[in-house]
Amino acid sequence: MRERLTHWPKISAIISDLDGVTYCGDEPIESAIRVFQRWHDIGLPYAFVTNNSTKSAKEFSNKLNVMGIPISPERIITTSAVAANKLNKLLKPKSRVMVIGEPALIQAISDCNFNIADKNVDAVIAGLDRNFTHKKLALAQTALLNGAHFIGTNPDPMLPKKGGFEPGAGSILKAIETASGIAPTIIGKPKPDLVNMALSILGTDQQSTFMVGDQIMTDIAAGHAAGIPTIRVRTGVIEKGPLSISPDFDIETLECIPADAVVTTKKL
Repeated sequence: MRERLTHWPKISAIISDLDGVTYCGDEPIESAIRVFQRWHDIGLPYAFVTNNSTKSAKEFSNKLNVMGIPISPERIITTSAVAANKLNKLLKPKSRVMVIGEPALIQAISDCNFNIADKNVDAVIAGLDRNFTHKKLALAQTALLNGAHFIGTNPDPMLPKKGGFEPGAGSILKAIETASGIAPTIIGKPKPDLVNMALSILGTDQQSTFMVGDQIMTDIAAGHAAGIPTIRVRTGVIEKGPLSISPDFDIETLECIPADAVVTTKKL
């Protein structure tokens, strides 16, 4: 566990989680909306990384802009996009892939020239699927026992929503792993892939670009894995300790970040 910082260094850019930081389910987190609007006004670069594979970058962008956070789809990195890139490295074009997930994930895999199927497949990729069934579990089990690759978008066990939580993709991955005895290759947080892609897009200094998230074992762990400083904000999932890692800063809301720590690129 690394030592927590006590003085705020300069912040030149932000990479942020979405659910639990900017909103909970469909409910905006008003303090976060105000902060991101201020950061946009002063020219602080920011990007978003999400383990949620149920929407496209454009859909997330539309949702944030309606809530009041200005952002383009190019600065939202989803596990659907990273999953498609992963499959491109593993499989030949036109390979058969079973997708357990929402339409956005299915579309992302199909757009990369793979055939969506549920039998005789070369890979199983699983994310959040609100229509997950025993039949899908059985088909995934058969595919994996026959040697198919197993890719999971993320290990999040739960997602925040208004009034509580709902099961996340990690719950589905655990069911498939239990049924098949085969663990998935995770591409989302806590792995660094999403954060590394965001760093590449932003082009900012790694030492002063901060990862912001509500979940220590996914968001903060991903920041650590990518080698950037981290901020845990307590507006989403509150994990029970003790935990094996800790953030550099632990705050109640984004408004706790001192204004003088943020590097301004626009003349006010």
